[in-house]
Amino acid sequence: MPDFKTVVADAWRDHADDPRGVADRLVDALPLISEDAQIAALAGIAHHVFGEHLAAWHDGLAFFDRLSALPSLAANGTGGAALRCCTAGLLLAARLDDTRAALAPSDRVRASAMAAATLAERDTPRSLMLFEEALAQMRSAALPAADPANRALAGTANNLAVALERKPSRTTAERDLMILAAQTARTYWAIAGTWLETERAEYRLAMTWLQAGDAAEAQRHAEACLAIVAANDGAPLERFFAHEALALTGHATGRAAARADAVAAARRSFEQLDDGDKTWCAETLATLDALTPS
Repeated sequence: MPDFKTVVADAWRDHADDPRGVADRLVDALPLISEDAQIAALAGIAHHVFGEHLAAWHDGLAFFDRLSALPSLAANGTGGAALRCCTAGLLLAARLDDTRAALAPSDRVRASAMAAATLAERDTPRSLMLFEEALAQMRSAALPAADPANRALAGTANNLAVALERKPSRTTAERDLMILAAQTARTYWAIAGTWLETERAEYRLAMTWLQAGDAAEAQRHAEACLAIVAANDGAPLERFFAHEALALTGHATGRAAARADAVAAARRSFEQLDDGDKTWCAETLATLDALTPS
């Protein structure tokens, strides 16, 4: 029988291709829970799958009820906070109830951001409104840097930007939300993360601005990404993606020499990767090699 960590890892691995199947088998993890932190981990994947992928509001809320009945739940611990946020997020996204007023300021921010992420591709105008509410709540709460809401907001914002970048086309509202999300991720990773998360947020901004149609702004963030990597003697994997961003922005701005230099630098970084990273980075390198002058 698999352990709890394996069940959750498998759920994250499979959820995009089979969200209903993953939702159905999340119950398999319930007997494996022995500590409060595991409840928080399971609530996170459950909220994502039942909400963002399936819009199965009532199924998700029923699952949270089962989590809340577990004897290992600590009401004032990580699991209790996660369940309050996840429940409030689903209720809000589904228009079933708005329980945010009963939450602590940190949890209120997290619930608003989670609801916004759930609705990003389903109801973008409302998603944008909720995300802006999360930002306003964060500003008014004046939370310390160590508060988990900073990291939660940064991660949610990053995921929002990625989801909208991947759309083949975007409405004006979707473009606005994508840009705001990427900018928010950069702001809050600088508070909650290290230089690594900050440079990855600059990479995200480069990709976002490319999708938004502003290659010059994308180039600025690609250069910032590489500068942070260089200043911290970043690993080959970080250099590889920084040079990818520079190659794509060079291509988009019609700077053939800059594109070629960046592709060559990305290839040199690729050769320094371990075999595991080479496997999943090979497609990116092939895409860069296929670029032709604009």
